[in-house]
Order: sequence, then C-alpha cells, then structure tokens
Amino acid sequence: MITTEGKVYVKRYLAQQVPAIAQSIGFGIGDKAEAVGDTKLQFEIGRTDINLVSYDFVNNKLIFKASVPDNIGGKIYEAALFSLPASAGRAEAGSRLITTFDSATEVWVDATSGATATYDATNARIGSDAIRHTPAASGSKTDALKDIALDLSGYSAADKFVLALNAGNSFTSTVTARFLTDTSNYYQISFGSPTVGYNVVESTKGSATVTGSPSWANITEVRVTTNSTAGGASQIDFDGLRLDDSDTISADDIMVSRELLATPFVKIDGMTQEIEFALDVSV
Repeated sequence: MITTEGKVYVKRYLAQQVPAIAQSIGFGIGDKAEAVGDTKLQFEIGRTDINLVSYDFVNNKLIFKASVPDNIGGKIYEAALFSLPASAGRAEAGSRLITTFDSATEVWVDATSGATATYDATNARIGSDAIRHTPAASGSKTDALKDIALDLSGYSAADKFVLALNAGNSFTSTVTARFLTDTSNYYQISFGSPTVGYNVVESTKGSATVTGSPSWANITEVRVTTNSTAGGASQIDFDGLRLDDSDTISADDIMVSRELLATPFVKIDGMTQEIEFALDVSV
C-alpha cells in the first residue's frame, strides 16, 4: 500500500525532483495491517539497498529487489519501500535497534543471582530465541544486559521506545525496561499490561521515571522486568527493543509503501537471501 507521504514522493519522482521512487527495502516483525497513514514499519529489524528494478507487464507491478544480509535471522512479517539508500546519513540520533534478546549474540543474566537468563524459541521472530519470564503470582522477574556503553542523549522526549514481546497469558500486570548509569541512578520505562499474544508496544522517552541522577549519555546496563498479577504466573517472551526517532521530519526520507506479508518470510541467519517488493501501477 502506497502511503500518503509516498504518493507525494512518487509525484515528485515523476516531476524529476528526486532520483528514484525508492532506493532501499526495510523489513520487520510487526503484524499490524498496513494503512495509508503509516510512516514507519511497526518494528524494523533491518534495511538493505535495492539492487534491481523491473516491471511485471502481466500484473502491472513495479518490482524492486534486494538482498537481505547474512547477519540477519528471523521471521519477516512486514516490508516497506524507502526513498533513501540504507546507507544514507541519518540524524545523529536516528532510529536504532537496542537489543534482540538473543542468546547467540547477547549475554543476559538474572539481575539478582547472575544466573544465565532463560531462553525459548517458540515465539521468537528476531534471531533464534527470546528471553522468557515466568514469575509466580504476585512475583517479578528481572534480567540484565550488563557492561555496555549506550549513548541515548541525542534523542528527544518525543522519541519512542518500541518493545516486541509475546504474552502467553493474561496474568502480567506490568512490563518495564530500565536504563541504568549505575544501580542507584536509572530511568524506567513502563509498557503497561500486554494483551495475550504477540505485541509491539511503545512508550515515549519522555515518559521515563527517574531515580537518582542518571545520564542518558552513559547507560551501562539495560534491564527488563515482568510483574505478575495475583491471579497467576505470567509468561512473557522478550523478542526485541528499539528506539524510534519520531520527531525528525524530512521531505526526502520517506516510507513510500508498506506491506504486510501474506506468509511470513523466514530469513536464515548466516545466509544472504533475496527479497522483492511489488508496487501496483495504474497509468
């Protein structure tokens, strides 16, 4: 579906004001239906340059093709055409993936005991697995990614943390993410109580509660916490966390079209695979 901004951009292309309709394809794990008002993927996990454009004269479709890099693995549910190359310079505080909660690439541990986090592959869409929390009724579980160096100071209060997770039941009271300068100084973002099933939830950076005197420029640890209701033990699988630049406006940096895939595309980690995007054309 061509977005509202995309329609304007295509007209600019026809008027020779921009060099191409699209120069990259983005892909993500969100399963929200496409809409003309979309300006971003629901949860983007990667973007790659278009390497071939062709035309399907039988079905009147413009076909854009690209290669998904070998270092990305998971299930792709959504794809989009973007006006600029994947390598184009963005604002200093551009949208970014913070963590994929994947045992193959990150070391998450229990924040209290230091024991290795529990992983499960059942509901993972990014990478091979996801962190699973199953705190008892009225209990909580916290895992931590320690000894990191993260500078998030360039993002505004309007920029959004986006969390992808799966709720196995309705016994979760709250899910939170904590960004620590140290154990006494941190920001905490609440994502509320997720509905049963796979969720992509958002919360603005400006909504963070502050303990002590932390610094967004010096984040050394990230924690995620699941709190259960009194009704029973909850089950949360953490799949991905990103920070989206939501307030930078550019007439040249446009999501031209977004599509929800009829069948999720399984991208195998360690292998380059081709992806194509078909754009309906009516002349």
